[in-house]
Amino acid sequence: MIIATVIGAVLFLPSIALNIALAFGAPLGMYAMNGRNRVVPKEVRKAFIIPICMQLIAMYTLLSAGKVLPMLFPFEITRILAFFFAVYLTFYTATVLFSTSHKEKTVMGLFAIGATVCFWITAFGTLNWD
Repeated sequence: MIIATVIGAVLFLPSIALNIALAFGAPLGMYAMNGRNRVVPKEVRKAFIIPICMQLIAMYTLLSAGKVLPMLFPFEITRILAFFFAVYLTFYTATVLFSTSHKEKTVMGLFAIGATVCFWITAFGTLNWD
């Protein structure tokens, strides 16, 4: 389970990095939001703050559920969060795979699929804890 956790965290990093870069105005819009804008408009950039925070919490949850980092929350909460973020990433992956942007589908889709599988492995791994 630790291997899946670490792989999932590494595969999740590009998504976090992309959202941070987009929030700062990097010309990487072809990898997000169906590739509508090369550069995300300034008024939309603030909307990336919530997903960035959520992804950072998801990353910490993954690493703590996989026993790589210490848990900040009680075990039951960590388990619930692990399954919540696995479900969240499943829907996120579906939106990426149905994107009209070829670059978003091929590049971010592969990272999303890998991270989602690792989140599920880690979440189900918490069921075996004593």
